[in-house]
Amino acid sequence: MSTEEEDAAQGEVLALTRRMLDAMYTADPSVHREHSAEDMSSYEWYIAPHRIDGLDFHLRLIEAGGNGSPGRLDMLTPRVQVYGETAVVNYTLLKTTFSESGSPPQFATVNETRVFVKMDGVWKMVHLHKSPT
Repeated sequence: MSTEEEDAAQGEVLALTRRMLDAMYTADPSVHREHSAEDMSSYEWYIAPHRIDGLDFHLRLIEAGGNGSPGRLDMLTPRVQVYGETAVVNYTLLKTTFSESGSPPQFATVNETRVFVKMDGVWKMVHLHKSPT
């Protein structure tokens, strides 16, 4: 893979990660349905103490309202590593929630790693790992 191809793949995967985050927080399952493998796995420490297998769990979660609606989502220090048809993205997600009462904003962070594989020309998430910061 040339440097240009690697840079393009990094940009694609980073943009896709952002779309997936936005979709989770706006209760839009279509992005996850299109860009996740059916047999994906995840570790999400705040949901379950063990591995969660399959896309269905995430689609139902998104359809039920996703992860709420923070006022702002920021991906801090994102890093994308591309190895041919596989890409690894890791970052710290900063969620900012604003109160209608004028209280100071609330902040929450989580470290995330997503693994993507290009299948039939489409990047698909095959694994998601979240851990506390």
